[in-house]
Amino acid sequence: MAQRKLLSQQKSRRTKEVQDEKQATEEIMDELIPLQNNPPEWLDEEATKEWERILPLIRELPVADLDMALLAMYCQTYSNYLSATRNLEKNGMVVETERGSKLSSYYTVQRDSVNTMNSIAPKLGLTVEARLKILAPKDDKDQVDPFEELMNGE
Repeated sequence: MAQRKLLSQQKSRRTKEVQDEKQATEEIMDELIPLQNNPPEWLDEEATKEWERILPLIRELPVADLDMALLAMYCQTYSNYLSATRNLEKNGMVVETERGSKLSSYYTVQRDSVNTMNSIAPKLGLTVEARLKILAPKDDKDQVDPFEELMNGE
């Protein structure tokens, strides 16, 4: 899911028609079906807890039911991370095999989970930087370049 900048976040100068079109698109986005309350059935217990923890917080952002799968993947990946971390604490990071020492497979799960969560989190607005972009105050001033009409031959 590519993160689209809201009109208020775009720095380029746009004609009034383009601004109106983008504003209408943002208003339609507000009409999308809200995110459902119930987590998907396939989430495990820990992922369900994360869903319930994060749901009231994520409702403050422009997240819709279309984003349910992405949020569910984030929650399940978080659960996988916790499970791997607990196993690493119990069993250690290095495993002895017939061929010698190697990193535990739980370390791989933990590392991959962190990478996955880091790629999903900004898409949902779960990082400070992403929230700053999403929640940036709208600038009501039309940024009109007085030379734009001259350049366009108007």
